[in-house]
Amino acid sequence: MALQKLSAREQLKQHGLVRFENILGANDIDHLRLISEAVLYRTGEKHRERFLSNGSLCNVAELPEYANLIADPRIISLLEQLGGRDIRWTSGYLISKPPGGPPLFWHQDWWGWGNDYSYQPDPAQLFVMIYLTNTVQENGCLRVIPGTHVHQHELHALPAAHTKAIATEVSEHNKAYASHPDEVAVQVSAGDVLIGDSRLLHSAYANHSEHERPLLTLWYIPNYRDLPAPLQGTIQAIYQRQVVDIDENATDLPTCDYWPRYALNKIRHLLPQQLSKATAQPWERIPDQSRMLKT
Repeated sequence: MALQKLSAREQLKQHGLVRFENILGANDIDHLRLISEAVLYRTGEKHRERFLSNGSLCNVAELPEYANLIADPRIISLLEQLGGRDIRWTSGYLISKPPGGPPLFWHQDWWGWGNDYSYQPDPAQLFVMIYLTNTVQENGCLRVIPGTHVHQHELHALPAAHTKAIATEVSEHNKAYASHPDEVAVQVSAGDVLIGDSRLLHSAYANHSEHERPLLTLWYIPNYRDLPAPLQGTIQAIYQRQVVDIDENATDLPTCDYWPRYALNKIRHLLPQQLSKATAQPWERIPDQSRMLKT
């Protein structure tokens, strides 16, 4: 990807991903690592086994310690630089691959493929990735297939992401885990911020190092009011943890609404609001490739 020749907004539009260097300082990273290591210390073996491929998926909705990060003006400024005019936050995860952790399966994270809006160029949803250590192929950096947020690709035919089967049955013979000729490694330094289109096909390498590889992924809607009402309805349900597939139909899950007031007040202006009574968009993770651009 010839990223350096394009503006950040053009990188996102063409490749589906943009890297911003040195956004967070050393003190910021140290603070986030301290929080994250405490969370991982409390994370049980069953959780690690369920999310073997990811390493962990600790839901930020249960972690008010990350309130400052969610509302960090530097992150919001980057989203505005990429075209965000009505920015909302929906969810986030501490995704930490332990030493010896396997690769992550190929997938994209968009769930609204049944809506026409999903096939237009502008992103409906963006991920913000913040790695808490210098991350290269050796310890499990991100790998992407540029352009697959809007272009057809054979890996779009893979099963839906994040099911228990695909996350735990790791095999080098499974196409979901194998290297692909089109993949690009995205190596980063601690303090960099990656922002990408949720429709982009991505994965991660195995962690062959002797150390944990922690990552925080935050999900934002750049232009909430522009979305069709059914998509807004599903975003509401995601925030309330009513439809997210990794929760496996669990009920009465904690949301940010139950955070201490001082923490909730930090992010309140970023929460999605109910703007209509429209029926929520049915959950659909697999795109209709006939409606995507040809490679």
